[in-house]
Amino acid sequence: MPRVTPGDRAALAPGAPGILLGLLGDDRVWRSPSPLMHQMALESLGAMGWYVPLRAEAGDLESVIPALHRLGFLGLNVTAPLKEKVAPWLLRLDEEATAIGAVNALARSASGYWGTNTDARGFRDAYLAGLKPSRALVLGAGGAARAVLHALLGAGFAPALAARDPAQAAALAARFQVPTLPWRELAEEFPLIVNATGASSPAEVGASPPLPALAPQGLMVDVNYGRPDNYWEKIARDARASFRDGLAMLAAQARYSFILWTQADEVSLTPFQKALALYSRSPSRK
Repeated sequence: MPRVTPGDRAALAPGAPGILLGLLGDDRVWRSPSPLMHQMALESLGAMGWYVPLRAEAGDLESVIPALHRLGFLGLNVTAPLKEKVAPWLLRLDEEATAIGAVNALARSASGYWGTNTDARGFRDAYLAGLKPSRALVLGAGGAARAVLHALLGAGFAPALAARDPAQAAALAARFQVPTLPWRELAEEFPLIVNATGASSPAEVGASPPLPALAPQGLMVDVNYGRPDNYWEKIARDARASFRDGLAMLAAQARYSFILWTQADEVSLTPFQKALALYSRSPSRK
């Protein structure tokens, strides 16, 4: 199997043996559109390669990370629930991953992988361009919430945080120096609300979900995707506000990961968007 490192552009040349990329996470990796996105991105460059789903538990990482390095994987994305658990098995974290406290992309070096986070940049590009900085409410206290808070603060927004677990909310709020709000008492109105929990459908949010107040003409973002019956979309509709799911963020962060691994000069967002359009029309999602 070829062993290449970022910057080895011969791996992208026509006739090269190809590169290995992958997505590391729980059972959700089997349903992810990430393999399709990256395959189409490779094809857009005329490069040979494979992006494969890789299921793993947190307890597997100590052996899985070195094994993937031995197999020659050039880069890996990391998804829930491993974003906050993979760091001990990496050589180092870059400044952004360290600030966020979560890792979603691994890049190969000679002796292992180092970690970064492209989620915050993906969120910024997908949803904050053209928005006037304002107050915002972030729901959740996991890896996605960390990236969202980092992006909002970096763009001049003033976020508050609410999570089902008060202790987790307090710890994350202290890290980012933002205020917290009670999970079940969200009467205060916000022009921007971001659901960064893993729950989107009515079944996932449960019998007593939070009911945040979204300002009319505001924006509700759900970082998840693929839920045809979306609780957060209904809140936006009732408030006469806009709704965006997580596909735009997924495409944007994927492009940043792809550039990191391949060091390609020109990487368009178009193949990632085309892949997500195909994914959205897939019969398996109906």
